[in-house]
Amino acid sequence: MSLLEIDNLSVDYRVGTGSLRAVDHVSLRIEAGEALGVVGESGCGKTSLGLSVPMLLPGNATISSGSIKLADHELVGMNEAQLNRLRWTAVAFVFQGAMNALNPVQRVDRQILEAISAHDSHAAKEESSQRVLELLDLVGIAPARAKSYPHEFSGGMRQRAMIAMALACRPSLLIADEPTTALDVISQAQILALLSSLRRSEDLSVLMISHDLSAIKRVCDRIVVMYAGVVVETGTTEQVLGRRGESALAAHPYTQALIGAHPDLRGERVLAPGLAGHPPDLSKPITGCRFADRCPSAMSVCREIVPPTVTISEGHTASCHLLKKVGA
Repeated sequence: MSLLEIDNLSVDYRVGTGSLRAVDHVSLRIEAGEALGVVGESGCGKTSLGLSVPMLLPGNATISSGSIKLADHELVGMNEAQLNRLRWTAVAFVFQGAMNALNPVQRVDRQILEAISAHDSHAAKEESSQRVLELLDLVGIAPARAKSYPHEFSGGMRQRAMIAMALACRPSLLIADEPTTALDVISQAQILALLSSLRRSEDLSVLMISHDLSAIKRVCDRIVVMYAGVVVETGTTEQVLGRRGESALAAHPYTQALIGAHPDLRGERVLAPGLAGHPPDLSKPITGCRFADRCPSAMSVCREIVPPTVTISEGHTASCHLLKKVGA
């Protein structure tokens, strides 16, 4: 059985007197020790998907259907007490903009220690204090800096401290939402290298949410591409983004557009093409393919019928009428 199994998950948000569906019947799997990347433009539902796992959705959000199983635990329907026993110990979350999430008036070691004491009531104080030092060392921060305040850390160090805090109770699954946001390129590379290293040393599974295809390619084994609340393509990172130095093998026009918008630092310096139009209004009924109004290859059937999921190769699927037409 997979470590994480999400089946037909739908998440609705109350907006004014109506609602919108941010995640629409999404299914995915993560195996033990695997890293899965979820990509898509802002508003596609990837953060809502990630927040659904530890049940940290905002108050106006509801899981309207589906199942989320973490190891042997069905998370949908659990009460807060049950969820708190799994948060941090089974699944931990590194939030978007996490480097600004530390309490500015508390020393770093105190904040990590609080996570341990809140979620591991059996941990002795002396053991917990030693664990904090081990965690800081694990993420590349000198234990001597444990008594520092957050403002004494660089942005990259604060992000490392947040990762250390997420690992405090030895979770099996780490969800990282845009873990390199607002960091310089050197710090970004260091954080990505750290996540890859932690996977091996801590036997950790990772669900990584990002706009950055190069970050996903560096860290993740498989990739899920979301658009307007649905999954449009999934496969191994090599199947979708291509091997190093080779062309991408993405099958869905939206995935191809995402890749095309990513600048090629080794090729000719040209302005990356943009994608015209806007994502659909998820508060209104949608007929057919959600990408049809922006797709350069759209056909009449695209606006009338939801596209089927087509198998491109083993483990690589995409939902597009064009693929069915060409017999992919």
